Amino acid sequence: MKLMYLLIFADMVMLGLALTFTIESIHEKEPRATKFGGAGVFAALVIFVLIIWTPAMRLSITVFFLFGGLFIFICLIPGKPNPGLLKGSTSYMLNEGKRFDERDIVFARARMTKNGSSEQAGIYRRYYEKHPEKEEPDAKRRNKGLIGKLGKIDNCQTSSIAMTKAGFDIPNLLGPHAVAQPQIPRVDLSPEKATDLVKNFARHIGADLVGICKLNPQWVYSFRGELHYENWNDWGKPLEDFPPFAVVMLTEMDREHVSAAPHTPSVAESANDYAKGAYISTVLARFFAHMGYRGVAQHNRHYDTLMVPLAIDAGLGELGRQGYLIAPKYGARVRIFATLTDMELIPDRPISIGAEEFCSKCKKCAEACPSRSIPSNEKVLYSGVEKWKLDEELCFDYWSKIGTDCAICMAICPFSRPYTFSHIIVRWLVARSPVVQKLFPILDNWIYGKKWRPRKVSPWLDYTTRTN
Repeated sequence: MKLMYLLIFADMVMLGLALTFTIESIHEKEPRATKFGGAGVFAALVIFVLIIWTPAMRLSITVFFLFGGLFIFICLIPGKPNPGLLKGSTSYMLNEGKRFDERDIVFARARMTKNGSSEQAGIYRRYYEKHPEKEEPDAKRRNKGLIGKLGKIDNCQTSSIAMTKAGFDIPNLLGPHAVAQPQIPRVDLSPEKATDLVKNFARHIGADLVGICKLNPQWVYSFRGELHYENWNDWGKPLEDFPPFAVVMLTEMDREHVSAAPHTPSVAESANDYAKGAYISTVLARFFAHMGYRGVAQHNRHYDTLMVPLAIDAGLGELGRQGYLIAPKYGARVRIFATLTDMELIPDRPISIGAEEFCSKCKKCAEACPSRSIPSNEKVLYSGVEKWKLDEELCFDYWSKIGTDCAICMAICPFSRPYTFSHIIVRWLVARSPVVQKLFPILDNWIYGKKWRPRKVSPWLDYTTRTN
């Protein structure tokens, strides 16, 4: 009799977990996972019937649950955190490389033109005299536009385009105000008090996750290359004299919008987050100025630094195969912003959440990438940094083809799923168990599938019906 009750208890746990997973999968609009969850619910009900009315099956059911318990026990055996990742972004540096030159990034090159003012033509000439191999492919990309005809994939639906443009208008307005100089004599705060104040204020004004790091000069651009406000004399200037601390902030991208990738709701959500990030980082820069310190906002109309390494150093996540930060709570569905300051703050410690080990086995983003710009092979050494090297030019060429920023790799990433009970358990296991890090990428492909299919969105966000 005791065995029967123990089996019923184990079966009820199985039923509860399967039912929870099924309900969550329905809400997530994951039909394949819903079927697996439903199969689990059905199996638990069948087992319950067998336990009650078929005593001869109890021994077999006991063996089944013992094997299940053994599997769970193995998954709970912790491994050691990746010691390299606990050192932060320097763990990716195999040798000291040169600082990245902002003039070389695709965005900066796309804004060059020989048909504008004499200053623009001069910049164009000076750059391509040094890099003649880039002139022709850059010209083709420039003619298409970096993102092509906005919303082309959805027949240029008016509402989605309007949302996108509205979001991107905000960084344009705030860009000239990115640098804030001290307005009063310095307010004297202990590092502990200052850190608590800054983090809470950043969350209050809209940041979802906040971390602090000391600014590694390696991640500051060497020369100015991105110009947005006709400040032609700044092109090619060395970036020097930067504040020593970075307050790094993440904003969550709404999963429903991202799940429509590569359609227009995803790019509208990107624009929305860039707007939020510009606001948060600029307000924080002004806050520092009114406390008597320097503040320099880092957003998409004023970058001095590379964002992902700063976020890694600030304890906000790891670098994923697709080149995005993988954050503990939101996965790849985040945008990164920062504010540099000379206020004395206490840095956070880098973390290991098992993402690198998971990504080494999971190649879902690479296989789903329509431009094949994400590598499916091993890491390479690039400018002294060991990483999975994204082919950004192939990626941007696809952007120009569809008229959005794609986001399929962000949407399909297993870490990007909602922060619900089932996924919280999986994230916890992935962060700790070497077995789970190797096995769960296979299970994820089995349960959710490898192919990406855009999900349906709410009627107000629907991109299948033109509103213009």
